Amino acid sequence: MFRLDHVVKNYAWGSADQIPELLGWPASAGPVAEVWLGAHHLGSATVARGEDDAGVSLRDVIARNPVASCGDGSAAGLPFLLKLLGVAAPLSLQVHPGAEQARAGFAREEAAGIDPAAPERTYKDPYAKAEMVYALQSFEMLVGFRPPDEARRLLVPLAEVSRTAAAMVAALGDSGRSGLRAALEAALLGELAAADPVHEFTAACRRQLAAPGADPGPYATLVALSRRYGADPALPAAILMNHVSLAPGEALFVAPGTLHTYLRGLAVEVLSGSDNTLRAGFTSKHVDAAHVIETVDFAGRGPTRPAVSRHDGVRLLRPPTDQFQLADIRVAGSVEAPLAGPRIALVLEGEVTAFSELGSLHLKRGQSLFAMAAEGALTLRGRGRVIAAAPGERPVRPAQPGE
Repeated sequence: MFRLDHVVKNYAWGSADQIPELLGWPASAGPVAEVWLGAHHLGSATVARGEDDAGVSLRDVIARNPVASCGDGSAAGLPFLLKLLGVAAPLSLQVHPGAEQARAGFAREEAAGIDPAAPERTYKDPYAKAEMVYALQSFEMLVGFRPPDEARRLLVPLAEVSRTAAAMVAALGDSGRSGLRAALEAALLGELAAADPVHEFTAACRRQLAAPGADPGPYATLVALSRRYGADPALPAAILMNHVSLAPGEALFVAPGTLHTYLRGLAVEVLSGSDNTLRAGFTSKHVDAAHVIETVDFAGRGPTRPAVSRHDGVRLLRPPTDQFQLADIRVAGSVEAPLAGPRIALVLEGEVTAFSELGSLHLKRGQSLFAMAAEGALTLRGRGRVIAAAPGERPVRPAQPGE
């Protein structure tokens, strides 16, 4: 086992206090948006100070002994990335590609000689990207699409004064999901996707906030987004989307092809080890709205809840992917972690000692470890709360009483 030092990402949308308060760190003068725990090429954790191999990246640790580290999946390395998200302002409106699109896009950009670090480079690797969010505090997002009839109902009052809303209402006159695609195209790519029409749209939303009998929620979200992002062309598209609020302990799996943005809150995120993100707006990064529309899966089921099982203080979340699963473990004495393969664990509360077939490691609040696949089952002893991630294949069932 290796105790790890985290990678911190200070993106502008991050919160200065949520993650530091969670992990017991000193207060931050700037935003602490994400903490990464994994072997990703854009931010690999390192072996912690004071340990053997201190300063060596986890990526290199795995590369020098891939079979012991990752087992049968060694050729692809660590298949997941574990993050903490502290969201104080909305992220970019984005979508991630599926496997076939990622392979083709990566090959195309490689053949074109586009620098991997170039702002316009979309496909950083040939892999699909799926993710799951697990709320530690209330967490809000826009994700997937409302039913077309509901979206049309919200847009009709706006269409009296907003040309963009009128175009979207006309697009939603088509039946089913094809109407949603046409409405998204009208919002992002239509002739009216410009500053003045977006100001019209947000002004119409403000008017609806005061209208008797109107549902203020969707309009309030648009107005709040406009305060942050002004006349961003992506603003009208947001009214097409589901506004989801996760309570602490709730989770949502976001499949490739699902349009989404995170609005605010504190959460754990576990995702496949890809960095392929296409953006439609709410960002200073490269935006390619046409490519986003081609990537969105309008026929898919959209976001789904993971399967959840509970046993002896362990909550195991299994989304519909073999790339990752997540465990929330309450340790009060001794608990066997229900995960196999390469694992990353982070202590959120208290202190625990992790035991494997090859050794042990003591962790305090805010500290983490990487356990190799070759180490077998992990037993946690002490008192605290641990978040752990592992590949989604064949989790180890905790021992039953009497076994």
